[in-house]
Amino acid sequence: MSVFGSGWAWLVKMPDGTVAIETTPNQDSPLTLGHKPVLTVDVWEHAYYLKYQNKRADYVKAFFNVVNWDYVSGQFAQKA
Repeated sequence: MSVFGSGWAWLVKMPDGTVAIETTPNQDSPLTLGHKPVLTVDVWEHAYYLKYQNKRADYVKAFFNVVNWDYVSGQFAQKA
């Protein structure tokens, strides 16, 4: 929710194997920092406006209702 304007929120696996939450603006990606994305949510207005209008919080809450956590866990468990 803290991303202003266009951007992304990421759950990433850091090079040391820990997990972190990062945000990036526009088209930027944590890959450029050597971080492995395991889950991302698009918070650009185009991702939610037709259904949620300006209610980004409702969109983010709904997003977490459809995440396949088994898949995310599998992505995290993979080596590099």
